[in-house]
Amino acid sequence: MNKQLRKLKYLCLRLLRINDRAHSIAGGFSIGFLINFIPSFGFGPFLSTIGPKLVKGNPVAGLIGCIAFIWAFPLFFYLNIIVGESLIPMQFENNIEIIIEEIEVSPVEPEEVLEAGLKIGKTFIVGMCLNMVIFGIILYFLIHYIIKKYRRDLLRLLYKKWRLKKWQ
Repeated sequence: MNKQLRKLKYLCLRLLRINDRAHSIAGGFSIGFLINFIPSFGFGPFLSTIGPKLVKGNPVAGLIGCIAFIWAFPLFFYLNIIVGESLIPMQFENNIEIIIEEIEVSPVEPEEVLEAGLKIGKTFIVGMCLNMVIFGIILYFLIHYIIKKYRRDLLRLLYKKWRLKKWQ
């Protein structure tokens, strides 16, 4: 637990010490955070350093945003499905119990599997896009406000008052 707190403190210090405009830091951090909503198959940290450059954001802030929330990818994946399901309900022709009984009796047609996969994929993509827009806007303005108003106070708090015992 202490090791995780040290990592969190390091990432916070690193983010607050970036010598750049608040817009650049907030944009980079937001883009880096939003990479976690996309299944990037291990390329997330790489994409989080390239993505902020497209919006004139800070690549270091993007990397920090990605690494700080990389543990939450399964939660974001599930959230994408939930939000997509609320907008585009996945209605299968058969009930799941009937499908399971049919699988035990006879093989499933490839067209049915493809149709179910396309419905789930469409639901996921719609949820992902909506989540990225909502979370991106909220996080950008939140980080921009914090950096603009409280950067020095947070640095003092983290540096002097948040003492952690040495990890052994």
